[in-house]
Amino acid sequence: MDGVEKIAAIRLCPLEDSTSLLDDPAALRVRADRDGFLFFRALIAAGDVLPLRDSVLDYAGRNGWLETTAHASDSLALPAKRIGCYTDSDWIGLQAHVRNGSAIWDLGNTASISRALRAADPLGRWTLSTAVICRVCSPHPDMATPPHTDAQYVHSMGDFWTAWIPLQDSPQELGPIALAAGSHLHAAPQHRTPAVDEIEWSTADFGVGDVVLFRARTLHRALPNRSGDRLRLSVDLRYGVWNETMEIDWRAATLSAALGA
Repeated sequence: MDGVEKIAAIRLCPLEDSTSLLDDPAALRVRADRDGFLFFRALIAAGDVLPLRDSVLDYAGRNGWLETTAHASDSLALPAKRIGCYTDSDWIGLQAHVRNGSAIWDLGNTASISRALRAADPLGRWTLSTAVICRVCSPHPDMATPPHTDAQYVHSMGDFWTAWIPLQDSPQELGPIALAAGSHLHAAPQHRTPAVDEIEWSTADFGVGDVVLFRARTLHRALPNRSGDRLRLSVDLRYGVWNETMEIDWRAATLSAALGA
């Protein structure tokens, strides 16, 4: 089976917009418990997202990831550059670049994300962790992030939510996130973990301002970037539960944890 056939074999279904349930926390929690994730269309203002996008594109331009003819706000990729490998020194440099700026922290602390987290899971005060990561994926379908859970890689927190946020409009051909509904339940003895080719992956054509919240044990992946000429830009923001009895400072989480080491 060649690469094109493998891409076509990914079974997809549409994400269900949970925005209307923000005023009904009980129903929102039922959906979160069922699926292990929540999708919110236009949860945050574009103006809260674009400063981080501009910062990422500035870094990409200075490091030769973009076509020299690209506009300052465009993500037109240099065809020969393969981006997305976690061991690439330029990619690691991007993480330091965004973490040392204010845009990623301002985005992570927006009131609308806090509201959604409180409605979805009221057991504690969900605090933005330093286990954040910015993702830039070049138009090479074979480099798409494979199915995994964040709990496999992030060990600095016990229980947490991840907010996946696209930094530009991200139709499915650009390779956005896709999630397996109910996969967070597979650790229970009565559930069988399905084979990857049996899974129906929930995804969407994402716009700036859309947000997906998902649990630490929710199986997810990136779809292949089939755009041919554009970078896919997104950010993963992680939120740990905080209360007065805990001794862990989530902001002391290391960069290695954010990188999945």
